[in-house]
Amino acid sequence: MSPSELLGKYAGHIVPQRFNVGIVVLSYIVSLIGAGSTLELINRRTGSKGLFNNVLLGGAAVTMGGVAIWSMHFVGNKAVYFGNGEPEIQVGFSPLFTVISFFVPILVLLVAFLAIGTNNVVSWLRVSLGGFLCGSAVCGMHYLGNASIQNYTCTYKLSYVISSAIIAVIASTIALSVFFVFRSIWANVWWKRLLSALLLAGAVSGMHWCAAFGTEYTLVAIEVGAGGMSRDATVIVVICLSLGACLTIAGLAIFTARKRNQSARRAQKITLGAAFFDKEGRILVDTDGLIPSTVVTDSFIQTNDKQPFTISHPYFLWMFQATRSWPGLYTLIDGMKRRVSLKHRRVVQEVSPTKDEQGLLFRGQFCLAAVRLAERLRQELTNIGVLWDEILATGVAADLDLHPGDQLGGPMSAKFRQRLHEKGAALRQQVGKGSLMFLVRRIHSERDLERLAMAGYRFAEVEHVSGIIASRMQIKNMGVEAKLRQMAHYSNQGMEKAARLRIGFFAIRARVNTSGFDVLVKRTTRSALPSISLPISNLDSWQRDILKRFEGLTMLAVSEALEATKMSTGRETEFIHHIKSGIKKLRDSLRDIITDDAILAAGVVQVPGGPAGMATPSLTFRTVAPIHSVVNNTDYEYIPLSLFKAHQLVQMEEGQQSFIHNVHREFQSIIGPQPVEEPRPGSADKSILSKLTKKKRMSHRPSEDWDEEQVLEGRSVRRPSSTVSTQSTSTADLCHSKERSDRLQPGSMRRNDTPKHLSAPSFGGIMVSREIAVNVEKQKHQVVVSECALEPAVITNEVSASPDIELQAKDQDKIFGIQVASTPMIGVHTGNGNHDTYVDVLFRDAVEGQWWKR
Repeated sequence: MSPSELLGKYAGHIVPQRFNVGIVVLSYIVSLIGAGSTLELINRRTGSKGLFNNVLLGGAAVTMGGVAIWSMHFVGNKAVYFGNGEPEIQVGFSPLFTVISFFVPILVLLVAFLAIGTNNVVSWLRVSLGGFLCGSAVCGMHYLGNASIQNYTCTYKLSYVISSAIIAVIASTIALSVFFVFRSIWANVWWKRLLSALLLAGAVSGMHWCAAFGTEYTLVAIEVGAGGMSRDATVIVVICLSLGACLTIAGLAIFTARKRNQSARRAQKITLGAAFFDKEGRILVDTDGLIPSTVVTDSFIQTNDKQPFTISHPYFLWMFQATRSWPGLYTLIDGMKRRVSLKHRRVVQEVSPTKDEQGLLFRGQFCLAAVRLAERLRQELTNIGVLWDEILATGVAADLDLHPGDQLGGPMSAKFRQRLHEKGAALRQQVGKGSLMFLVRRIHSERDLERLAMAGYRFAEVEHVSGIIASRMQIKNMGVEAKLRQMAHYSNQGMEKAARLRIGFFAIRARVNTSGFDVLVKRTTRSALPSISLPISNLDSWQRDILKRFEGLTMLAVSEALEATKMSTGRETEFIHHIKSGIKKLRDSLRDIITDDAILAAGVVQVPGGPAGMATPSLTFRTVAPIHSVVNNTDYEYIPLSLFKAHQLVQMEEGQQSFIHNVHREFQSIIGPQPVEEPRPGSADKSILSKLTKKKRMSHRPSEDWDEEQVLEGRSVRRPSSTVSTQSTSTADLCHSKERSDRLQPGSMRRNDTPKHLSAPSFGGIMVSREIAVNVEKQKHQVVVSECALEPAVITNEVSASPDIELQAKDQDKIFGIQVASTPMIGVHTGNGNHDTYVDVLFRDAVEGQWWKR
């Protein structure tokens, strides 16, 4: 029929319509693509500020409004045929209204997504408001799009209008509710997000077709080629938008897969993570539920002592103290970057680093890894946190048999658990090929929270993400959730101690199949001994006189003596009651028979770390536990004594100042002179921080010769050559195989006769200031200490023609120097900034007492 005939036939009449089922299905698929990409983008929003979050917000509004709604609408209109399909009577659209109908839903959805917010806690009011606005955008776009039809007048049935609006609002609200509920509990795996996308696309399509069935079209004009916006042009726009949404989904999928592969590769290396917690104890994660992390180095090459990288390793102890001294190490960072880059070029040229270079390189890489984390999290280096006192094993070791049912970070088979139990804790440290350390921090500042959100991170409940962290980061330790909660508690330490008198228990235990000692500590606060607080602030002279009566007695004897003691005054009776009650509580909490033989140490020791820098006075019972003894109370555990002393040193201002000074002296030899700020007592941290903030922010940019990813993540440190260096970086580097066989003869090391290469020790090592001969059981025994700090500390009780008792120094901690004399010098030393603490006093007394028992 000619156009005039068609106009005469249908003008002023309702034109019959029919639907193409294939295009109807296609319109739903287009809507599903838009809804899916929208939810993927919303899922990655972490806050309401920042370019990252604003781009995601705009992208989500465009994909939902432009693809899921607008494109679906015009693809759906393509499925409607009028009359017998004559081109002249098909719908034609006004360009102006078509463009307006594209932007209106986008603007409404921007408001809707802003109303929903990004909080992890689901607000039903916000979700309901967002669902209402989303449904309104669907309805508004549909009827605005129909208003752009130029050659027809649309007539709507009220019942269909109301039904379509209800479908749009309710279905949108349900879809968003399901999505955000899953998101809040980190159960938003792909198929659950797909379910939400199906519901959301169903809301758009359901509303459209419900309204379409209730719409009647009356012809008013004939379209002959030009008269309206070309239907083909609209289809082209729809195709472009749909392809863009598909590319968005594909890009996000590729990005997620790449991050998973990167996490798997990092699990085989030594990695540093940032465990940040907010005031509610929630942990900071990225949009995939992973802790921010970066590679320190791809492998740890053991030195000649064959000591693995554990929490008792001198390098770990150095890092432990370095993270508490960032202000003093700031000026070394640029030099470390240059030096690590130089070492990388030497490795590429197959030039092996010497042992002292290897030690400095490894520690420098740790500092630079911390700098990279600070930059990534938009924090200053001084606010990046402190090193947690544990190392988690990651990756899959080549010599470990995992059963098909065993899951990373999850329950393991009973047989495998039995193997772990039989082989002990040493195996548990080695079940992974990689190692994961954590910098922990508690976030209190709203500004810091905002920065982290702008950087693309958000906080999540530990129980919701612990499984994701364990599996994606391939953490081998069982009970990852418990470990994360320990970190949360660790980040909040330093606020619980009060300067009240305490009764403590100092128990050391020699290690099985190795040398060195462990000390019993609280499991939740490994910087503190088992202790009980008493309602006594300070000890007066009369109270000290009473306590002197019991010095040197066992805990059992003290308890019996206190029961039998009668005091003449009320205050003395009350004091005795407090002491007696405290001892009973301590014994009950430990539930161990070794407490009965513990000796009350002389005097009152001062424990650092109290409020306002004050020390806490403590009456301490000390003992040496049997080597095979176990802890009966799960609230306590044994840790390396060297690590425990490091905990005490970081709470002492003089210890930190000495450490900073030694680090500058040590690194200055390879990176050149650096300005060292000498902090005044009482204002060390404050003065340094104030100068740093005036100079510049702590975020460092790589220098011209610095390739962070290539140097820190893709390269290993070659095994050192046989070159012997007299300049050592740590106790582990202080001697070589030849030196270990050359032990000092009696009289070869006298007081103040310290070798030059021991002048700047780092964490680890035996520091012995003198050699003294003593008589034990009528035998002349001499204590000889090796100049090398790599051999195990072994006490030989055999009496031979040469009755020497030789102490060598191959301790797994490299920290114990033991001297026995009429005035013994037995100490626990950590190398950088050696200061006597109460740990040295108690350790000296415990070892001396055990020596005389023999």
